[in-house]
Amino acid sequence: MPEPIDPSPISSASIRGQLDRILAFPELQASDRRRDMLRYVVEESLAGRAAELKATTIAMAVFGRGSDFDQQSDPIVRLEARKLRRDLDNYYAESGRDDPIRISIPKGHYYPRFDLQKVAGPGPEVAMVQPNAPDRRELGLFKRFSFSEGVAAIAGVTLVTALLLWTMRPEGGAPDTTGVSEQSVAILVEEFAARTGDEVEALVASGLSNEIAAALIRFPDLAVHLANDQVAVAPDAFAHNDRHPRSEFKVAGGVWREGEMLFIRAELIRRNDSEVLWSERYMEGAENQSITDIMDSISSEVASTIGQQYGYALRDARATSLQNRNDPSLRGFACVASAKLYRRTYHRDEYQAVRDCLEATVREDPDYGRAFAMLAYLRNDAARFGHEQELSKAAAFDLARQAAIRALELEPRDTDALQAMSHVEQYAGNMDRSIEFARLAVEVNPNDPAALANLAIRYGIAGRFDEGVPIMRDAIDRSVAPPPFYFHLLAIDHLMKKEWPEMQLAAEQASADGWSLGQALLAIAHTELSNARAAREALTKMAQLDPPLAEDPRGWLEGHSLAPVVVDAVFTGITKARTVLDE
Repeated sequence: MPEPIDPSPISSASIRGQLDRILAFPELQASDRRRDMLRYVVEESLAGRAAELKATTIAMAVFGRGSDFDQQSDPIVRLEARKLRRDLDNYYAESGRDDPIRISIPKGHYYPRFDLQKVAGPGPEVAMVQPNAPDRRELGLFKRFSFSEGVAAIAGVTLVTALLLWTMRPEGGAPDTTGVSEQSVAILVEEFAARTGDEVEALVASGLSNEIAAALIRFPDLAVHLANDQVAVAPDAFAHNDRHPRSEFKVAGGVWREGEMLFIRAELIRRNDSEVLWSERYMEGAENQSITDIMDSISSEVASTIGQQYGYALRDARATSLQNRNDPSLRGFACVASAKLYRRTYHRDEYQAVRDCLEATVREDPDYGRAFAMLAYLRNDAARFGHEQELSKAAAFDLARQAAIRALELEPRDTDALQAMSHVEQYAGNMDRSIEFARLAVEVNPNDPAALANLAIRYGIAGRFDEGVPIMRDAIDRSVAPPPFYFHLLAIDHLMKKEWPEMQLAAEQASADGWSLGQALLAIAHTELSNARAAREALTKMAQLDPPLAEDPRGWLEGHSLAPVVVDAVFTGITKARTVLDE
């Protein structure tokens, strides 16, 4: 058996510096647990204990397992190590390719390997991602300056565009004259990175990544994948990555200010030889160009250039949706972006700032449909999560419905507006109408993973798992970093089937980033797998995150309109977990 690598040729300080560089990189797709695992194995190796890094020691130190851990019945360490290797490979394939030290986990082992890398000379590509960009969930900006100051503040933004494009290459490298629609070009739109770390930049950058992805989706020959860096990547058990095409192109860019002018640059780069296929600089306000115009132009140029690579003009289905549109202010654009970030985690401490910003946006810009759609979500959350203190629950839900209706009046085929109305109908108890609005969103954008996931969740809430689970797996496959709540449906499906190891893996994902239901499902799975310590930890976190769920699980579940069979299964599981732990 190979011996662990002696790190002595490279100083411990240098290795720790490289570790910090990796963990600080905002686009690193590893979950918090895999980050903890990486730090643990590196520190143990530097302390001279690399030979002691076994599945059992890692399970106890990182994953909360007890001394009775059995890696045959509980494959958590093996599976997470596999995903950690992939995370590191992805990091070094892109942003880490010029780092001085490479940290890897050899296959079949858990100890790390440290190698010096040859740093290539400067090429045509400029590294734009800042490793120490702040957590984009910090929304204090809405408390620090007034609405009237917003546009001026955002006009001072410097932000960076970073999009990776994945494509399916024709055999032999020849142009595909049969039409790209038969072999879609898949594009990965990564989370934009803000250059200076300003909070407003982070929000605008996130909004741009979402909106450009949405614009590209409207080309039927493109399959668009949107990546976010805040949540765990789908587990191997659910992500059929062999269906993902290989990456051949990359789009990168940046935004900066010169005086009072805001500039945006975008480039399309072919990855195998780093040739710049297209490059353009835009100035907001020049020739009456709005930020929406710029996004449309970027998406059109990207699609056109990719089509030329295949000898085929990509179809553009956007024309009808671009008529009579409303161009938001940058301030409103940032507010909508903040709402989209909030909706990935539903962190309670972010709610009021996002809600206040959206309310101000629709007052100033009453024709901004996307803002009304996001506001419908936030008003709905006020009722279902108990944020509303002055209005009755019925009155709060009615406010949400008003916002959703206005969003659909302004943009009847906007996927966010349709999904918002599906949420409203769910909490009104109209599941058939909820599912119908969710279906309409998928019809508008069948490549949109958010629309697919929304439909899958509605089916799951109605107890129709046979219909919902395949759609959710499709949504996860289309997402490089799906939000944790995508995995609630899969975990509950495994619960209903008593597939405990599979349920645990899905619940690990569902519990990431503060999801109380995910913690409840994780506690149930650990109880069934006799992981008492981990089950107790999950129940404690559930109670801390969501006291109403801990105090009245059945009432909480019924309040979310879940089908009786789902309520009974989850309630029974939580009750059993508590009973076993109390014995």
